[in-house]
Amino acid sequence: MQNESKQTWLPIGLIAGALAAWGGLLALGAFLAPADEAASSDHRKLLVVAATTGMYLLLWGLVLWIRSAKVRRREMTKPE
Repeated sequence: MQNESKQTWLPIGLIAGALAAWGGLLALGAFLAPADEAASSDHRKLLVVAATTGMYLLLWGLVLWIRSAKVRRREMTKPE
């Protein structure tokens, strides 16, 4: 049963890791993008992209966690 659970969550973990890496690349690109002199040293661009990517991943993590809890609860109350 535990091995089955790991196989279920492995693709989700890989997707979340890939999205986090992609968000990091976007944040770095936003920070290093050519801009005028004042905006080129503004770290807020990097923080905005990183924060929105992080919030997106947290939202979907919460959705998956709630769904997993509902499925577990449903399996526990299912008559045999």
